[in-house]
Amino acid sequence: MSQTDTLIAIEKTQVGYHEGFSNGHYNNHQKFSPAVPGLEWSQNQSWCQTFQSWAFQQAGVKSLAPVTASCPTAVNWYKSRGRFSYYPAIGALVFFGHSGGAHVGLVYKYDADYAYTVEGNTNANGSSEGDGVYLKKRARRDSFLYGYGLPKFAEGIVTADPGLKNKPGYTYMATASSRASDALPVPEVEEALPWVSSDQLSWAAAHPTAEEQAAGNGGGTTADDVALVQDALEKVMGVAPDDPHSVFEAETQELFERFRTEKLGHSEADGHGVPSTLELAELGKQSELFNVRAGSSPAAEQPWVSLNQVVWASTHSAQEELAQPGGGASPKADVALVQDGLERVMHTDVADERGIFETATQALYDEFRRTVLHFSGSDAVGTPGAQSLTELGQRAGLFRVRTGFPAGGTTDGTGVDAIGQVDPKQVTFHRYTSEGTLDDWIAQASTAAGVQASSYWVKGFRTAVARESSGNPNACNLWDSNAKTPPAFSKVKDFGDGYLHDGRIMRLNGALTHFQCSRGIVQCIPQTFAQRHAPGTSLNIYDPVACIAAAMRYVRGRYGVAIDGSNLAKRVQQFDPNRRPHPY
Repeated sequence: MSQTDTLIAIEKTQVGYHEGFSNGHYNNHQKFSPAVPGLEWSQNQSWCQTFQSWAFQQAGVKSLAPVTASCPTAVNWYKSRGRFSYYPAIGALVFFGHSGGAHVGLVYKYDADYAYTVEGNTNANGSSEGDGVYLKKRARRDSFLYGYGLPKFAEGIVTADPGLKNKPGYTYMATASSRASDALPVPEVEEALPWVSSDQLSWAAAHPTAEEQAAGNGGGTTADDVALVQDALEKVMGVAPDDPHSVFEAETQELFERFRTEKLGHSEADGHGVPSTLELAELGKQSELFNVRAGSSPAAEQPWVSLNQVVWASTHSAQEELAQPGGGASPKADVALVQDGLERVMHTDVADERGIFETATQALYDEFRRTVLHFSGSDAVGTPGAQSLTELGQRAGLFRVRTGFPAGGTTDGTGVDAIGQVDPKQVTFHRYTSEGTLDDWIAQASTAAGVQASSYWVKGFRTAVARESSGNPNACNLWDSNAKTPPAFSKVKDFGDGYLHDGRIMRLNGALTHFQCSRGIVQCIPQTFAQRHAPGTSLNIYDPVACIAAAMRYVRGRYGVAIDGSNLAKRVQQFDPNRRPHPY
């Protein structure tokens, strides 16, 4: 066997092992600490990294990993040797939590979406404090997953890192599995639950809707965490909060307070205020939907990069870019972050001057889209798009992406007009009267949303449109939980077709309706339509092309739907003709 396969096989022999149990709970007393010289002191403490030190010792490759019980120490050990990556590898140590300091496992297989691991001191839910050795299935894009330490095996290492392709000691493979993966009979792999951040949920509970929506969603951000909590409340309490999905406002707070008093037994005096970490952990446990971690609030997270400014820089000369003022709000500051992200992800220096987006930056950005995101054709070249730039920021762990120009940024008309997000108060509610077919609208929306036109999108939206609006672009839902006017908004003059609870339809003809009503051919609320608005499409929510394009961008960001829509039906039930309708 190779060193890699030997290590993995040894760890797999321990699957099913459990630590000691006393006084009604597991106690961190295990066999690994006494067996590793120098780590005897770590007995009765968290032992996920101790288990890895033991396994490397047993496999005869002790020198390929630090002898330590500390995850942060192990992370720094690999980084100091230039052996750290943000992509999985066979035999790599995968680190979790802030700066990789919370938990560790060993990768024995990976594909485009998951890393399959052997982990000590975990449990059936995949939390970082556990009771034994388990096989886990970890989502590669889970924000709790930090990165990978790459041991220098004698035979080299197989990795998904495109920046290490063709470099000595590395073999690039988009998906890979150890030959030892199937050598031993082991229990079925258990998929770890997603993580929510107690800090982000506390932040969402204490901030208004507009600030929550500005924080965006995708990749473990505030909106995703709130949506999981709302799903958990619905499962545990038997009723869904009336707030929009992913927005923590009064209705979600009220239902969480009911959970406190009815399920946790808190007194009325203790049943108010923002959710605590322990309360969230109990909700996650009872619902079996998520684990809870600590994490920074949006206000303390990574810096923002403006898509508009990056696009502007990529379409203007170096002289024009240099002429822009400096400072944190300038195009040069944003481009510098993009260049840092490309260097980190692609393991290649950018030859352009720092902060100046020219041919070398463009070439490396195109290579990132081709090799990392697997874009092809026109999607893999040209100016950066919202999806690829967001992916770069997340994979590099350096920045978040917003649309629009920041205060003091490029606003003199020489740049690009507003891309993507608009103010919800700019949305209009005019009746759509033009001609067209649903398939035509889907095709046009695909172009506007920047996705690949395919039968998957057509089939999915045919299903969703029939369920959401019966094909009526002017449908306005006047009765469901969204039909209200949030604080800071006003009722609007509406020219759609108002659908009543009993199924009757009334022509509104400019009547006042609640701002937040679901509208259009796929029933967007104005806030979502504005947040996911596709560049170049109408601000009229009843325009079917604009509404469908916004919905495409929404399911891409919220549910991780592929650019060609190939997993649309799988990820979003409302778009699957073989499953019953379900709100999205």
